[in-house]
Amino acid sequence: MKTLVIDIGGTNVKIWTADGTDTVKCSSGKEMTPTRFVADVKGVINEWSFDRISIGYAGHVVNGRPAADPINLAPGWVAFDWSTAFDCPLRIINDACMQALGSYEGGRMLYLGLGTGVGTAFIIDGVIVPLALGHLLVRKGATIDERVNRQGLKRLGLKRWKKAVIEAGHSLKDAFFADYVVFGGGNAKNLGALPEGFRMGGNQNAYFGGLRLWDDVPK
Repeated sequence: MKTLVIDIGGTNVKIWTADGTDTVKCSSGKEMTPTRFVADVKGVINEWSFDRISIGYAGHVVNGRPAADPINLAPGWVAFDWSTAFDCPLRIINDACMQALGSYEGGRMLYLGLGTGVGTAFIIDGVIVPLALGHLLVRKGATIDERVNRQGLKRLGLKRWKKAVIEAGHSLKDAFFADYVVFGGGNAKNLGALPEGFRMGGNQNAYFGGLRLWDDVPK
């Protein structure tokens, strides 16, 4: 079975070819409605061969459907009729959860996705737990999201931003008794060498997560 994997981010929609060897990007942002999303994707995959689709959604997902409109996209995602969006089986999961699923190597793993916002997920013995840790308050009333998201990087500068990311990682790792923390998302590449207990993920892991969404997750 060939799986088409799509990752909807706050800045771009990334579409992997069914064999995972290449990607195509479409811009997203505040003007991206679900109708436009489907049209953009269909425009890309017109002649591609696949049997099913996995979608990483930049928002809250319940029972395989968007449960809240995403902050960084246009509204309308919850009410949209996903059953007729594509003429094939479709599964939707939170985008951070899909990245986490593709990064998972067993045990208790905490995932922090560093992008337009901060996506978080926890996996324990193969069970995915969606989180919204970016809302937690840290220094001077600022949230984790505000300190380590893309705007936080611009505001703090690279050195202070890296320190803020590692501090948040240590605190959350201890709070969840995590065996390891994986940093993913587009800004993770700016971290450089990581302390013990931390691992570097990558956007390609979203593709592997999209494949695993149809299979058993390793314990």
